[in-house]
Amino acid sequence: MFSSRSNGWMQHAITCFGLSVLSRRYIGFAVVALLVEINSVFLHLRQILRMSNMSKGTVYRVNSMVNLGTYVVFRINTLAWMTRWLVLNRDKVPLVAYTLGSVGLAIMTLMNIVLFYRLLRSDFLKSGARENKKEKEM
Repeated sequence: MFSSRSNGWMQHAITCFGLSVLSRRYIGFAVVALLVEINSVFLHLRQILRMSNMSKGTVYRVNSMVNLGTYVVFRINTLAWMTRWLVLNRDKVPLVAYTLGSVGLAIMTLMNIVLFYRLLRSDFLKSGARENKKEKEM
């Protein structure tokens, strides 16, 4: 039911929130991490539309644009802000929390860059590639 991307994020979220709850610290930081989930609505709607063979219609196209917009705002910007905050507050964060946060953010950033590229290629760049291929065949 869950993809490996969802599973990776879920484990990261549990670890992050677990640390926050147990230490009673970094609650705001953990709540900011939830902003990523706003984009998940559009990401999951995209998948539902694809599974329903509705990937050629206007609804899918509009969702794709909103998906990429919310991806940049709520995933990329949030991860960038979290990374910046962690770096700026390095001296206030214990080594274990800093290490956990740094490794987790690095993994999530890498995963999100790859996913963004795949979404961009799948929803926006493939049609241009098809047209170029058709032109070369003629």
